[in-house]
Amino acid sequence: MNFLFAVSKTKSVIHLMGMVRSSKERGHNVKIFFNEDSVRLLAQYPILSDLEVEMLACQTTCKFMNINEEDLIRNAKMTSLAELVMLMESMDRTLFLG
Repeated sequence: MNFLFAVSKTKSVIHLMGMVRSSKERGHNVKIFFNEDSVRLLAQYPILSDLEVEMLACQTTCKFMNINEEDLIRNAKMTSLAELVMLMESMDRTLFLG
């Protein structure tokens, strides 16, 4: 099964990490999209790289917060909200974490 987690708040990081690890242990494919405040996690929380999943940051939010792509942790890249919509259509399940 393919899961997409869309995260908007930094306070969700502990729950996110648990759900991603649990999903991967069960053999599921996982991608994470960060927007709003949560993009800061990709610049300040390197332990997220240990999850070894594709992590996408909203480029508009990053630009607003003065975060450049080279500031992001390993396995993270900037993309658009349009890609979030395309991912939502292609994944089996999407979970939004506020």
